[in-house]
Amino acid sequence: MYLLEFHIHQFHDDLVKRWPFWWMVWNGGLALIPALMSLFFFRRKDQPRHGIRGLTFGFEMALVLLILPNAPYITTDLVHFLETVRMGDTSLWKLLGTELPIYMIFVLFGLTCYSFTVDRLLYALRMRLGKGWGWLGIFGIPLLSSLGIYLGRVARYNSWDVLTDPQGIIQSSWSSLDKMKIAKVLIGMWIGLILIHQIYRTLHDGIVARLAEYRRDRNATGTRHSSAS
Repeated sequence: MYLLEFHIHQFHDDLVKRWPFWWMVWNGGLALIPALMSLFFFRRKDQPRHGIRGLTFGFEMALVLLILPNAPYITTDLVHFLETVRMGDTSLWKLLGTELPIYMIFVLFGLTCYSFTVDRLLYALRMRLGKGWGWLGIFGIPLLSSLGIYLGRVARYNSWDVLTDPQGIIQSSWSSLDKMKIAKVLIGMWIGLILIHQIYRTLHDGIVARLAEYRRDRNATGTRHSSAS
């Protein structure tokens, strides 16, 4: 066992030396999974669903929610940047100009995947169960994701541990709520995720409105040219 752990740590150290951001690439791939799942399970044109797909709605929703915390979790990789600033010999200005932009790209990618997924889940909830469930999802989904981030970063659980160690996850969740300091962090993450999705929603609606206006203007211009000819 010791030999296996030694080889794992050696492989990790070699990988970090060759590719310092490999864990962020891995976490970026995990962040993309819930977005792809929401594209497959909750296509807008299929809502509300009927037949057998309607019966599997709850299972698919739970599955996406289980994987969803992997998307905003990538923001916690910033702790590695802080460790680099604290422990490294590189100047702070060089780190801000070289490493920080890479971290921010991955963070923006993860938050975009999160907001995109939440948007589809909320649409599916509204279409399937009504506006009340949509409002519940606006506040409930970020809360579940915040708890998932805590369980992943601090308690070191993975998504599949819900099946292999559900009792440990429940105990860790309750213990985090009992500790005021951790509860404040969870509340902060919860509010942050709500705001991030609303910012995404505002930008998304603005872009869609501009595209629709552009198409109307182009069609109107084409109609005038046709009438003139």
